[in-house]
Amino acid sequence: MRNFIKLKSILNILVPSLVRDKIRSGKKNFSDEEGEVTIVFIDIYQFDNIVKSYSGQELLTFLDQVYNAFDQLCDQFGLQKIETVGKTYMACGGLKSAEKKIDSRLLNRHHSVRVTDFAMEISNFVKNTYLKNGKVLEIRIGIHTGHIISGVVGEIKPQFSLIGDTVVKCNAISAASLPQKVSVSKQTHHYLELYTNNYWFQ
Repeated sequence: MRNFIKLKSILNILVPSLVRDKIRSGKKNFSDEEGEVTIVFIDIYQFDNIVKSYSGQELLTFLDQVYNAFDQLCDQFGLQKIETVGKTYMACGGLKSAEKKIDSRLLNRHHSVRVTDFAMEISNFVKNTYLKNGKVLEIRIGIHTGHIISGVVGEIKPQFSLIGDTVVKCNAISAASLPQKVSVSKQTHHYLELYTNNYWFQ
């Protein structure tokens, strides 16, 4: 019984709740048309140089602290964390199943606005996050709004993924962004103009 509880706790941490619900209902591999969502990629700038100056344990501890802070902000803005791959953190707003579980007050704000607010908070956070050499951690942020499909990929090690051109474009926007800047696509900018007039981006 203790092992079962431990396994359940690990599952709750590693698998998004929207995926857990489908697994419990007997679905193994599935895909959902999500319609339009807003994706954000956060890329740690000059990560290779950081790796060289940290021991393995130091790097893991540092990334754990940074990504835990990102996770907490995800919850605050009603976003779904998708994955972390080394230097890159990916999250999404507007996923149908995830939207059903967030505070109704957050739903009054379009997902493009919530994702952008999240990105600005991340920018403020890293301004006070220092590397061991005393320099401030630098990141690049890219945001894009578009259609995607979500689903679980893989049998041996299933992983929840977002699939589609929207993901590719968002990744490219992040990679082309200047350090410590939030770059948004024309599609996202359109919604920001529609739902708020408080945003000015490069």
